[in-house]
Amino acid sequence: MSNASIVIPTFNRAPMLQRCIEAALSQTMPCEVLVCDHGSTDETPIVAKSFGNRIRYIRREVDLGIHFAWLDGVISAQGEFIHLNYDDDYIKPEFMEKCLGFMKPDIAFCFTETETEDYQTKEILGLQFNDFFRKTGVFSVSNFMRYQINGLVSPGSILIRKKDLLSHLLIGRIPFAKHEYRGVGPDWLMTAMTTLDYPKFAFISEPLAVFGSHVGSITIDATRDKIKSKAINLAYAESRKYYCIMRLVQLLQLEIVAWILYRIMRRKTRLIKKFKGAYARLLKLSK
Repeated sequence: MSNASIVIPTFNRAPMLQRCIEAALSQTMPCEVLVCDHGSTDETPIVAKSFGNRIRYIRREVDLGIHFAWLDGVISAQGEFIHLNYDDDYIKPEFMEKCLGFMKPDIAFCFTETETEDYQTKEILGLQFNDFFRKTGVFSVSNFMRYQINGLVSPGSILIRKKDLLSHLLIGRIPFAKHEYRGVGPDWLMTAMTTLDYPKFAFISEPLAVFGSHVGSITIDATRDKIKSKAINLAYAESRKYYCIMRLVQLLQLEIVAWILYRIMRRKTRLIKKFKGAYARLLKLSK
C-alpha cells in the first residue's frame, strides 16, 4: 500500500474533476486517490465512478462545506502523507514523488511553485511562489512564516502529514474570531500551526502544481467584488491572529501558567463542594 494519498474534495464541478483525477492517477509513484463528494447534484458521481477501482469515491448526500469534505477525506485516507487537491486544480506527474523525497522527520511539509492557468483557454497566466527562495531546498520554518504572515501558500501546492492535518485542520469558527467567510482561514492555519511542531520545511523551485482560474472560484470572484474581497481579508486576519496567540503561548511557555490556573480552579471547585456538603449536613443537624 502506498504511504501517500491525494484527497480531492469536490462539489458540482464534474468537468473539472475529470482532469483533476486524471492528473492524480498519472503520478510517477503509486498513490491512493480519494474523491470526497459532499452533495453534488451534477454528473460528479458518474465521472468518479468512470474511474472504477483506480480511485476511492466517498459520497455524502448533504453538503456541509469544503472543510468538512476535507476532513472526511483526510480521515478516510490511508497514506501517511497527504496532498489536498482542489477539484479545479491539478498536479503534474512528478509532484508527489519529488515532494515525498523531502519529507524527513524534521520537515513540516513540502510545497512547490505553482502555475495559474485559465481554465477555458489553458493559457498560463503567471507563477505563484516563484519569488519565495528562487531555489529548491530545506529552510527554517521562520522563513516560511515571514512569507505566510502576509500571504497564503495554498494547500493545492503542499504535501503534508495526515497526523498534522488532523491536529491543525480547524473546522467551523476559528477560536476568538469575529469575522468569517465561507470557511476561509483553515487553509492558512493548517500550515501555519504545523510550523509550531517542526524546525524546517522544504520548497521545490519548480511549478509542479496548477491552479485553475475561472468564474466561480472564491479568489477570482473576490478580485471582482470589493465586499467579498474585504470579507476574505478579514477572515484571513482572524487566522493570523489565532496563530499569533498560539505562537505567543509557545514562546512564553504560557501552558505552565494555564496549568497553574487549572490546578487553582480544581482546588477551588473541591473547596466549594466541601463547603456545600458541610452546610447541607449542618442543616440536617439543626432540624
